[in-house]
Amino acid sequence: MRIKLSVAVCVFLAGLTVAKGDDLIFQEDSEWELVSGGHQFAEGMAWDKEGHFYFTDVPRSLLYKVDANTGERIMIDDNTGRANGIAFGPDGRLYGCSRGASRIYAWDPITWGKVAVATGPASNDIAILKDGTIFFTDPGENNVWRIDAKSRELTKAADPKWMPNGISLSLDQKTLLVAEFNSGTIHGFSIDSLGQLKGKSSPTYRLGIPSNGLGRLDGMQPLKDGRLLIGTALGIQIASRLGKEGAHPLIVVPSPDNRPRCNYARISPDGQWLYAAFAKDILRRQLVEGVNH
Repeated sequence: MRIKLSVAVCVFLAGLTVAKGDDLIFQEDSEWELVSGGHQFAEGMAWDKEGHFYFTDVPRSLLYKVDANTGERIMIDDNTGRANGIAFGPDGRLYGCSRGASRIYAWDPITWGKVAVATGPASNDIAILKDGTIFFTDPGENNVWRIDAKSRELTKAADPKWMPNGISLSLDQKTLLVAEFNSGTIHGFSIDSLGQLKGKSSPTYRLGIPSNGLGRLDGMQPLKDGRLLIGTALGIQIASRLGKEGAHPLIVVPSPDNRPRCNYARISPDGQWLYAAFAKDILRRQLVEGVNH
């Protein structure tokens, strides 16, 4: 299914120049395509090494795989504990934030059986270092948690005074990026050689926000040129790192056909598609060459 979309012209938001997304990132004459629909709240995105796509339907406690070759949607777990954010670890397992079960689960990629690797805190989104260290957010208690790669010890990594939601890692894995949900700020925490957070966070990216100030900053992905792709209340945004704003304008792509906020955005591993989750469905649209190369 293809979906027509009209986007807004250039405007100013929170003092930032905003550019029309079609002209800068999408293939000419491209349209939004439906990846999967009929969901209650589609979230969390991940790809395995074979290019198969995975996502969750949070309230229904479902985990899906979309076959890279056929596009077939396959349900691989119907009891995820309201899993939200997901990510593959270096061991090949798929890890997920099962807030309803107060667990971090790891799914075996062959059998799709799951085990709990941490129990206790609620969780929302997840990021995993190359050594297997896990970070996840708990928006309800304003905490960021860490699971040690070797001991699996669970410790509180940070307790900011704001609500942490989306989480990711800089490409060099030296900074943990955490979205302050009800704002326009992405914060960066430095990561030391032992995979521990050190010092206080600092503002790293600024996004456009609506007039009520509630940015709803959520699932995000750092791009190879240093910019950040993220789902927000205003739709999909791509922002330059603070201190480097002149090279690229802030790009805002409004959610198509009056859909609610974009709650997750990712670029496919081959760099050809932008995937976006809008609660009831997941869409994708073809990118111009080089957006994330």
